[in-house]
Amino acid sequence: MSRPNLTWLFNNTSNDGANSGNASGGAGGSSSNWVVMDTVNDKIMFLDSQQLDGDARTGAKFPAIIPSSGSIEVPKTFIDDNSAGVFDQVPLAGTTAGGQSGGDNRYVFAVYFDGVTAGIPYLEAWNDSTHAAADNDFLGDGTPANSTLKAIATTNAAPGSATWSGTALSGTDSRIALDTGALAGAKNLYWNMKQNIASTFTPQSNTSIVLTCRYLYS
Repeated sequence: MSRPNLTWLFNNTSNDGANSGNASGGAGGSSSNWVVMDTVNDKIMFLDSQQLDGDARTGAKFPAIIPSSGSIEVPKTFIDDNSAGVFDQVPLAGTTAGGQSGGDNRYVFAVYFDGVTAGIPYLEAWNDSTHAAADNDFLGDGTPANSTLKAIATTNAAPGSATWSGTALSGTDSRIALDTGALAGAKNLYWNMKQNIASTFTPQSNTSIVLTCRYLYS
């Protein structure tokens, strides 16, 4: 059993359809349009409603505004597409509390495995690519349940609610299983994702959070 190759993708349309094309090329079917992410240069960004799909990545960036009370779901989700030079929106991300087409959506983000695994693949978030710590303020500042990043696995079903809560992402202490068991062959694994910020949140660092897919192979 050799190590499978992984391809990370996102759906940049409002059509909640599976990746039915060649994952390495990112071509979706008639009901979707999946784009391959450059895992070295592209970034997932949660931005304010003023940010528009197709805005130049070198232009103005509109971060979310911390609420004066309660909490908010950051309005919009984008991929900072380095090669295209634009912010490419992921309109189906998040819930109806956001400012896009979020809700009970299944086909939003994906990772394509081209082979088998020896265990369940998990989606995790870490401070950086060393995977040594997950105590960044955005990841709960040492309390995983307080992470601002929330995700829900949708490989086998939609979330089931347009206002899904999701699981906080923070290291191995708080993560999501992307499937119910080891993969027996090539497969797309799906999830939806959002960022929630409370009025008490005070960012202290400028660290680039890293999303990781952890799996076993032999």
